[in-house]
Amino acid sequence: MNRHVLITGATRGIGRATARAFWRAGWRVTGVARGAAGLDALHAEFPERFVGVAADLADPAQHGRIPAADYGAVVLNAATFRPGALLTGPDVFTEQWALNVRANHLLARTQVRGMVERRAGHLVVIGSTGTDAWPEHLTAYVATKYALRGLFLGWQAELAQTPVRVSLVAPGATLTSSWNHETPPPNVLPAELVGITVLDVVTQQRTGRILLPNPPL
Repeated sequence: MNRHVLITGATRGIGRATARAFWRAGWRVTGVARGAAGLDALHAEFPERFVGVAADLADPAQHGRIPAADYGAVVLNAATFRPGALLTGPDVFTEQWALNVRANHLLARTQVRGMVERRAGHLVVIGSTGTDAWPEHLTAYVATKYALRGLFLGWQAELAQTPVRVSLVAPGATLTSSWNHETPPPNVLPAELVGITVLDVVTQQRTGRILLPNPPL
């Protein structure tokens, strides 16, 4: 396997933890994020084997900033979170759709083509156990994760006859900046655990939906 990973949403939370896990395991890391400051911080932490790409993936025109490479793994992690309902209040579903769903769809179309041609590679998408159970104020966010889970099932079916592996890592509530305005539950997962799990999924060639639930209280 080509030990070069592309990670979106690489500068915060699960993305940063995943970048750190792969880098420490000796992989080259190409990290994509909107903010230059976060990428600069990763450059400082990873003095070699790291390329930072500043791009707002909610804008399809910026996807071309991602360098073409023979990635051994692509981790689709970029997402935005806003609590809210579907039928009342601000339309937070539409706000989240562009990054949480459309961007991942377009990136998969771009990146998987090369993997199929090379007959090697692993596509990992970060989902959520929220598609199994969720609080009422998260219906809009979880709806985007349902759509992402549907995309994963489609990718899995379309790639079944190829050597390209497909996985969906679905963690429970994870301690990231999404909790800045809420109190996280006492059994919240550390982002580092999710990052290590993603690395294990790729190195152990695990496929399908991998659940990482919150431990019981």
